Amino acid sequence: MKIAVFGPHRRVGVIKDDKIVDANGAYAKFLSVTSELTRPQAQADADVPSELGAFIAEGDRALEGAQAAVEHLWAKAQDDRGLAGEPLFFGLGETELHAPVAQGSRIFCALANFFDHMEAASKNSAGNDTAEVLDRLVQGGPKYFLKDHRAVGADAQPVRYPARTRRLDYEAEVAIIVGKQGRDIGRDDALPYIWGYTLHNDWSIRDNVSFGPDFMHSKNFDTSATIGPWIVVNEGIDPQDIPIECRVNGEVRQSGNTKSMVHDFSAFIQHLSADTTLYPGDLISSGTPKGTAVDSSRQQTDGSHPDTLFVKPGDVVEVSSSLIGTIRNEVISPAT
Repeated sequence: MKIAVFGPHRRVGVIKDDKIVDANGAYAKFLSVTSELTRPQAQADADVPSELGAFIAEGDRALEGAQAAVEHLWAKAQDDRGLAGEPLFFGLGETELHAPVAQGSRIFCALANFFDHMEAASKNSAGNDTAEVLDRLVQGGPKYFLKDHRAVGADAQPVRYPARTRRLDYEAEVAIIVGKQGRDIGRDDALPYIWGYTLHNDWSIRDNVSFGPDFMHSKNFDTSATIGPWIVVNEGIDPQDIPIECRVNGEVRQSGNTKSMVHDFSAFIQHLSADTTLYPGDLISSGTPKGTAVDSSRQQTDGSHPDTLFVKPGDVVEVSSSLIGTIRNEVISPAT
C-alpha cells in the first residue's frame, strides 16, 4: 500500500495504479453506502484523517479503512465523487505530490552509517587508517544529526543550488516512518514501531567537510532533504534488505542496500528513544552507501575535494529503490 500527500490542501491519498485516491473522502463515501451512519463524514474524519500525522497515529484503523474504501470504489469505477460532489480520483500527473512528512515531525539522519561509504571516504582522505575508522564506527554506537522539516523538498521539486557552495553532493537513503509513540524501546521490540518506508536524498554541502560546530549548517538549507514520492506500508519489506540507487544525469553513482548499514534501524530506534519519546510521523534515515561525490574524490592537501563529481545547476539526480519508487530532482541555479 502506498500512502501519498497530495493537492493544495495536502491530503492523504492512496496510490492505486496510476491514480491517487483521496483516502478520507473515499472512506466517507464508503460509509455512506455500506453503513447506516447519519454522519459518515464525521466518522471518516475520526477513523481516516486527511492529515498525514493524524492518519499515521490512527494506526491500523486508518489503513484498513482507507484500503476497504479504495477497493470498494475502485470496483465501481463510475462512482468517483465524494459526498459533496468533490472528485476522489486524480491522475498522478494531474495533482502535486508533496513530501510525505507530517507537520512538525523530526527527521533523524544516521551519520557515517554504511561500511562501504566510510571505507571509500577513509581511503580517499589523507592520514586515515581505514580499519581503525571502521572499528570506531561500530564500537561508538549510532550517530545522527537532524534535518529541519521546513527545509524538505518533494519529488519533481527543483533543488536550489546553495550560493555558499561549490561542492553540492547527493546521498541516496532509505527512511523509516515511526508509527506509534514510544520511549526507551528495546532493540528486540523496535520493528513494530516501523510504520512504513520512503526515500530520502540527503543533499549535503561538502566544502571543507568537517564534523565540527558547522556540520549542521552543511546539512540544512532549503530543499536539503528531498523525500518521497510516497510511503510504502504493509508490503512485508525487510528493513535490512532494501536496495537503493542514485543516478546523476542517468549515470549510476550509488548502488547499495540497507543490509550494509553499520547500525541497523532497530539499533537507531533503541538509541533515539533512550530517555526521549518518539512520535508517529518521525523519520529515521539510513545513511548512505558509497558512490557520493565526496567518497569518490581524493582529498586534496588543503582538505578540500576536486569538484568534478559534485552536482551543478542543470543536473538531474534520481534516488530510487525497486521496493519503494523514485524521487527525481533537477538542480537549479541560486538566481532562478
